[in-house]
Amino acid sequence: VKRLQELQAAIEAHALTISQGMVGKVEKVLVTGTSRKDASELMGRTECNRIVNFPGSPRLMHQLVDVRITTAFAHSL
Repeated sequence: VKRLQELQAAIEAHALTISQGMVGKVEKVLVTGTSRKDASELMGRTECNRIVNFPGSPRLMHQLVDVRITTAFAHSL
């Protein structure tokens, strides 16, 4: 169990490092729906399959849009 926890922590840290490297960049995002945490925001995925939550109009649904990444978390931007 301890070894699994160490592996999962290493994976989380690596994912966060990759996400932090995307901050400040503009990424193409396919808009897939509304954010799970904030219904006033949209959710989409980058070309490298990372989840991005951002403000936007529902008319952008199912379109590719350019989004500037401002904040990074281990599992989303």
